[in-house]
Amino acid sequence: MSETDEIGRKPGKNIGKIVTDATLRALKPGGTATDSLPGRGNGAIYFDCKPSGVVAAFYRYAIDGKRRKVHLGNYKARPRDTGRTLAELRGEAQRLALISAKYGDVAEYLAGQEAAATVDRIERQRIAEFNAARGSFDDLFLDYIESRRGKATPGVVKELERLHKTNMQTPHPAIVNMKARDIRADHILTILNPIWERGSKVQADRMRSFLVAAFNYGLTVESVVGRANSKVYGLEMNPAATIKVEKVSVPVERALSDVELRQFWETIESTEGVGPTMALLFKLVISTGGQRIKNIIETTWDDYDLDARTVRLIHRKGRGGQTMGRPHLVPLTDRSVAIVTQAKVINGNHPWPWTTHGKQPFVISSPTHAVVDWLDSKHATIEGQKVTSFSPRDLRRTCAQLMQKHGIDDRLSDLLQAHGQTGVVAAHYRNNPEAALPEKRRAIDLFDHALAKVLGEVKEQADNVVPLTPPK
Repeated sequence: MSETDEIGRKPGKNIGKIVTDATLRALKPGGTATDSLPGRGNGAIYFDCKPSGVVAAFYRYAIDGKRRKVHLGNYKARPRDTGRTLAELRGEAQRLALISAKYGDVAEYLAGQEAAATVDRIERQRIAEFNAARGSFDDLFLDYIESRRGKATPGVVKELERLHKTNMQTPHPAIVNMKARDIRADHILTILNPIWERGSKVQADRMRSFLVAAFNYGLTVESVVGRANSKVYGLEMNPAATIKVEKVSVPVERALSDVELRQFWETIESTEGVGPTMALLFKLVISTGGQRIKNIIETTWDDYDLDARTVRLIHRKGRGGQTMGRPHLVPLTDRSVAIVTQAKVINGNHPWPWTTHGKQPFVISSPTHAVVDWLDSKHATIEGQKVTSFSPRDLRRTCAQLMQKHGIDDRLSDLLQAHGQTGVVAAHYRNNPEAALPEKRRAIDLFDHALAKVLGEVKEQADNVVPLTPPK
């Protein structure tokens, strides 16, 4: 008699319609078993013992009279084996039976699902890569700063970097790390309101202007050919453009009185928080007749010719900025030469006279902070009265009014300060700055004489001017 299994089937033949774990563990290589699913036409689980002894399970069903199989996994004979238990295989087979009843060909349906999942995975990856490439608010502002290099003056770029750190990066890290396209007006207000509330109302307005410019840059930069930065921003609007900063009423007529000017001159060097170089900068601004402090800050030692007693300034007012500079040759008096000589002792080994560490010139806000320090000091009290607030820019107006009070012709005053120079005369002087130097020297000599009176170096007796120091 031939050998039979526990249910009377010969090895290698298809065993029964309902199987057990014992049945599957007893299968030999080449042996098969079928476990029919409940319900007519729902198919069955087909077990096939491979030469390795592993029992592979398939969901078997019929389409148009043809049998087809979908792999369910391997049968898990022991707890430490990999694969699925008989109960798990039956559960998965029943799920596929429902798919077969609804969609027909299970293999075709699963292939379609896998293809759709692949497409979805690729799309999610594409979106993730796109979002990774899409720049943050921080990226946008830094990108804008880089775009200003070579166009704006180094001082403006340095000021942008300072404002980025003090007004954005340090106090609002969560906002700056947001995607630029997700920034809304309320985020801009979160940045600007603290600046306004601490009393820096002009800075709040400037900060808003820079933010508007940065977002305007981001709206168009992706269309620029040859751009080094690969970040994209996908901006649809400028959130900063909708914000309005209440205009601050800044006094435009503030000029220091003679007493205030003398007090400032004599005490700025001894003011706590004001370094010696900054104090010399203020004195040079005053002694040169009120030159724009920003233009003097930007000078290098190459701009000074102490033998010729001149300093070459570059005026960059208007839209031309860095690329449309207008030279302005300023004569230096003995007083100014002495000031520059003192600065050379301090910073002669640096490219710029007006610097703290030699890495770059003062940022444009530094003189403002120095004036605030002076106003907060004991020196800003004269005869028991606090000096009214003023800014470094008011020194220019102070010098202009000083010239006017002492009868210096307005044309000479304007020429010395490079103020209102237009038309043919301006074109001539722009092409040849030295052409106006003789008249500027006459203006600066008259101004220095007026300044000497203010500083108490000379006094008037009737129509004569008498030096306080006896002649040598």
